[in-house]
Amino acid sequence: MNLLIRNVNLIDGKEPRPTPSVNVVVEDGVIAWIGEGAVSSFKRPHYEEINGQDLTLMPGTLDCHEHFCGDGGRYGVRIMSQESDNRDVLFGRAAANARRSLMAGQTSARDVGSPHGISITLARAVAAGSIPGPRITASGQWIQFPTTWPGANMRTVTTLEQMRDVIQEQIAQGAGLIKVGATGEHEDGTGYATLGFEVAKLVADMAHEAGLKAAAHCWYARPEDTPGVFDGARQAVEAGIDSIEHGTHIDEDTAKLMAEKGTYHTPTQSTWDYPVRAAARWGLPKEELARYEAQRDSSIASVKRCLKHGVKIVAGTDAGGAPVRHGTLVREMELLTQSGMEPMDAIKAATSLAAELTGTLDQVGTIEVGKLADLILVDGDPMYDMAALRNIWAVFQGGRRIR
Repeated sequence: MNLLIRNVNLIDGKEPRPTPSVNVVVEDGVIAWIGEGAVSSFKRPHYEEINGQDLTLMPGTLDCHEHFCGDGGRYGVRIMSQESDNRDVLFGRAAANARRSLMAGQTSARDVGSPHGISITLARAVAAGSIPGPRITASGQWIQFPTTWPGANMRTVTTLEQMRDVIQEQIAQGAGLIKVGATGEHEDGTGYATLGFEVAKLVADMAHEAGLKAAAHCWYARPEDTPGVFDGARQAVEAGIDSIEHGTHIDEDTAKLMAEKGTYHTPTQSTWDYPVRAAARWGLPKEELARYEAQRDSSIASVKRCLKHGVKIVAGTDAGGAPVRHGTLVREMELLTQSGMEPMDAIKAATSLAAELTGTLDQVGTIEVGKLADLILVDGDPMYDMAALRNIWAVFQGGRRIR
C-alpha cells in the first residue's frame, strides 16, 4: 500500500519533542520518506492521501505484558489459569483479545504466559496473516518452582535439570522469550526467591544462547517490611534476567543494579489500579481493598526508585492475567506519568523502548525510513494529555489501514 500522511504533528519515538508539520510517505508497507514543511498534495497516482492537520502521528504502541488467553475482569484470571477450557475455546478467546488490542493502536505485544503455550500458536497465526492482531513476541506456558502461581496450567519444576528440559522444549516450540516465576510465599506470608541464583542464571543463559530475552515474574501483595519481599527481584537481576515483571518490591540496591546491568522494569501498575477503581462496584471487603492499596504504594515507590537511578521502564498492563482488559495500554501510560515519568518517556516506554526489549527495534517502535509502517494517528496531542491516545483516528500495520 502507498500512502502519504501530510502536515502532521510527529512523535517519532526517538526525539525528545514532537516535530510539527511533517509529511510521511509509505510505500509497500515500509516508511519511504519523511519531510518537514507544509505539503498541499503529492503528485503520484495510487497513493492514499491523509491530511494530518491537528492530528498526531506516532509509532504503534507495544504492550509488554499481556495474556491473550484471558479476558480480564474480576474472575478472568481464574477462568484462564485454573479452569479447563479446551484449546479451541482458549485460542478463540485469545484471537478476539488480540484483535481488540490491535484496534486500540497496539500494533505489537508481548504475551508472557498462556495455557498449553497457545500464545506461540497465536503469534504464528498473526504473522501468517490468518487473524488480525499485534505482532506478538510470545512465551509458552508459565514456568515456576512451586508457590509462584496457583492453577493447573503452569509448568511446575523442582530441579535445575527439569528447568533446563522445559526451556529447551519451549525454544523448540518457537517461543520468542522465556518467562519464569522468581518469587513465592511461605505459609506464614513471608516472601522468598523461588529459583536460587544457579537456576536463575541457567534461565538467563539458555535464553540468551537462543537469541531470546528472559523475563521474571516478581510480585508480592505484602507490605515492604515483610521479610524476603525484595529477594526475588534482586536475585533475578544478579543472574542476568532481562526484565522484571510487576516488580512491586524493588529496593534501592536492586534499582541501582538494574541500571548498571541494563535490566528492564515492566511495572504493570494497572494490576492494582483496576481493582482499586472497581472496588465500590465490586463491593470489595475493606481488607481486600487494603491489600491492593498497599500494593499500589509499594509499586509506585519501586517505580520512583527505578526512575531515580535511570532504569529502563517499559509499559505493560498484565491484561488477561489480572482484572485489566486488553486494549487499555493508555491507562498504564497515564499511571507511569503519575508515578513521575515525563509524558515523552511514557510514550517511549510503549514504543521505542518496548521494541528494544522485545528485540524488534530494527523493524518497529520508531518512525524512520526503512522501518515497517506500524503507525497510529491520534486526534489530539498526548504530550499535553495522555488521554488523547484513547482518540485513535487511524491504525496502520505494515502500511495497511486496519482502523
